[in-house]
Amino acid sequence: MTPRREMRILRLTPHFHREGSWPVAFDPVGGLQIQTFVLTRGIDRSGIRQTVAATHIPGSPRRQGLFEKAEFLSVGPWLPGFLAGSLLGFGWALGVLRLLARDHGRYDLVHIHYNHSVWCRVLVLVLARTGLPVVVSLNTALWGGLQRALRLEGSPFDITLWIERLAMRRADRVVALTDSAANTAEAVLRVPRSKIVVIPDAVAVEEFQRVLDPEAARSFRLRHGIPEGWRIVSYVGRISAEKGWRDLPHLVHALARRQVFLLICGDGPDRPKLEAAFRRCGLEGGWSITGFLPPAAVRVALMMSEVLILPSRREVFGSVLIEAMASGVPAVAYRVGGIVDVAGEPPAVSLAEAGDRDDLLRRIFVVLDDPGVAERLAALGRERVKSFTIQRSVALTGKLYESVLHEQGRMPAGRLQQPAQ
Repeated sequence: MTPRREMRILRLTPHFHREGSWPVAFDPVGGLQIQTFVLTRGIDRSGIRQTVAATHIPGSPRRQGLFEKAEFLSVGPWLPGFLAGSLLGFGWALGVLRLLARDHGRYDLVHIHYNHSVWCRVLVLVLARTGLPVVVSLNTALWGGLQRALRLEGSPFDITLWIERLAMRRADRVVALTDSAANTAEAVLRVPRSKIVVIPDAVAVEEFQRVLDPEAARSFRLRHGIPEGWRIVSYVGRISAEKGWRDLPHLVHALARRQVFLLICGDGPDRPKLEAAFRRCGLEGGWSITGFLPPAAVRVALMMSEVLILPSRREVFGSVLIEAMASGVPAVAYRVGGIVDVAGEPPAVSLAEAGDRDDLLRRIFVVLDDPGVAERLAALGRERVKSFTIQRSVALTGKLYESVLHEQGRMPAGRLQQPAQ
């Protein structure tokens, strides 16, 4: 292949943040949409050309420019809202297949970011037939939730593992977000260690260190029904089973007695169940569910919070934790999955035993009641977040792309430049 002047990457992601208001900006998944956006922006500043292909959301342009060099494609058919939950991923995959049939020769490498659906895995198998190098990011595991739902854990007939392993064999590199995830990919998915690269999620630290405007804080309180004078504990993320939403009503009872407000920032498939659980408990006035919030509003919510909680039952990474660290907000979470890796040693997150709601609540009150503990966690977080900068993530990703392309004799002229600070 004759080298081109610039590296050209096709980034495939079901979820990607897009500026605007409902429904253009709406995507309840949260972490994946923000992280693919942050990485794309950082890579763009390094001089690599990218095409991002994400799901089509009504009201979103089919094609638009991003940053300096990137373009965004909204692919797949238009779907009414009642079909989007079940068919959005399938429609996206169809749109990607059409794109590949038409334009695959334009790209040097494909980087696909996994969500929980099987369609990401199917695309890896298709891509293997095009001859294009493929990098896979294990943002979400197929075998996790689906394996439990189908009761296949430990079964020799676990089709979720078969599919995952087959797709992994076709990938040239596998990106794990943490060392724990890398160990799991090697042991469970049988990915050779030589194919695994650990590149954690990243955060634009400077965006979370701005001074909170008092008028913005007052407006936020009024909009979300937060009583004046009440302290705020926040949950930020998708409202779904794996995120542990069932523990939130238990927390509200104790928090409200101390005039502490539970602010739930996010949306997701289990939001109606959570609202019904609050109503059954007779809980009023001590909580609010904001629904989708754009990133700027999430930053306001964090700056107003005294504690962030993450009661996830399973978590590959938990990118909201590094956002809290960048904001100087202490966090309390369950000791599960990649959260332990993100917390570091000594832990920059107060870690409760997995699923122990009373331990979680106790730790929340320790942070609220003891300024020394709160400041120690905040200081550890400010130091820990230095390991999750965009500059580091971009440098590691660029080195990965160059390594894969060099192996296949596809290395374009012009090396990766360091991102602008």
